[in-house]
Amino acid sequence: MKLSPPTRPSESLAASGVTPPAGRLPPPPTRRRRGSSIGRWFALLVLVPTTILAAYYAFVAAPIYESEARFVVRNRGPVASAGSAAALEGRGGGMAGAFAASRPGMEEARAVLAYLDSHAVVAAVRRDTDLVALWRPPAADALARLWWAEPQAEWLLWYWRRRVAAEFDPETSVLRLRVQAFRPEDAQVLAQRLLQASESLVNTFTARSIADTLRAAQEDVEKAEARVLAAREAVIAFREREAAFDPQASAAGAMASIAALNNALAQARAEFGERRAFMRPDNPQLQILQNRIASLQLQISTERQRVTRGDEALTGQVAAYERLDLERMLADRQLASAVTSLEQARSDAIRQQVFLVRVADPHLPEWPLYPRGVFNTFTVFLSLSVLFGIGWLLVVSAREHAN
Repeated sequence: MKLSPPTRPSESLAASGVTPPAGRLPPPPTRRRRGSSIGRWFALLVLVPTTILAAYYAFVAAPIYESEARFVVRNRGPVASAGSAAALEGRGGGMAGAFAASRPGMEEARAVLAYLDSHAVVAAVRRDTDLVALWRPPAADALARLWWAEPQAEWLLWYWRRRVAAEFDPETSVLRLRVQAFRPEDAQVLAQRLLQASESLVNTFTARSIADTLRAAQEDVEKAEARVLAAREAVIAFREREAAFDPQASAAGAMASIAALNNALAQARAEFGERRAFMRPDNPQLQILQNRIASLQLQISTERQRVTRGDEALTGQVAAYERLDLERMLADRQLASAVTSLEQARSDAIRQQVFLVRVADPHLPEWPLYPRGVFNTFTVFLSLSVLFGIGWLLVVSAREHAN
């Protein structure tokens, strides 16, 4: 008797009693094939890279030591107190002015931070430190060390930024410097050298600040000195030209002489009038008095002409000398004021002097902080596992959508 085929698609041949023909076996279960495929891909994409990375950290990677230093850039300017901060705020300075006044040296600190990450510091350090030998020791592995025996400036700066890091804390104004090398002493020496380069930069800031502050004051002093010298030379030339050391004193003497002559003339006239009252007109004494009066009048006229008339009049000499003397006095006062301003500028420059204070000197590391093999291997394993899981879910969903 011939059996009928299964009535439902979900009913198997064994349940229906039908034996499949010879040579035609049912396909293996799909779950087993998918499970073996997942395992192969997981091993290829996750386990193999993780194993290679773990082997690199365990047998190839060279230890990297890190030396750390901390320092502060400050100036000698006074730190603003609560009262001065309130005054700044009341005058329109606001909180920004009070914050800038309470944290001296922040601009210089940020400049030092930028300097430690530039070509300039690399060039300065290379003058007395062989960076290539320091970062290409024989014990370093090929991946971590400097790849070029004669690197260009751009490539050396790129590797520099991998091994040297500087951070600035705006709350405490402390700069933190971290230097990495394959030997402990190399890390410490390079950190010391960077501190020296930073101190040289800060000293350059100070020198430039002092020079800029004193330049204008020094120029004013030089101009005042030149004016004083010119005024004195003009006075000397006037004295030589007029043959008069002090025309004012000469004029005073001439006026005193005229006054004395006038007194003598008044006395002679009084005596002449007195004697003429009881003497005869032809008396020789009266003639003598008349001659004396005439002589005094002539002398007074001559003195007055010398004071007020002619090219060599004392009035012109006195006026010219007073102008020159006034210029000399103004020049002396300008010089004194310029010297005072120079001293004040020098004092201000000293108060604004910037200097570097070491909070913590570079230490000699005893244990390599890098590479972090276990942490990096575990992180890579987790990351690859998550990525693999996401990718596999996307593949499965795409297959189901296609079916």
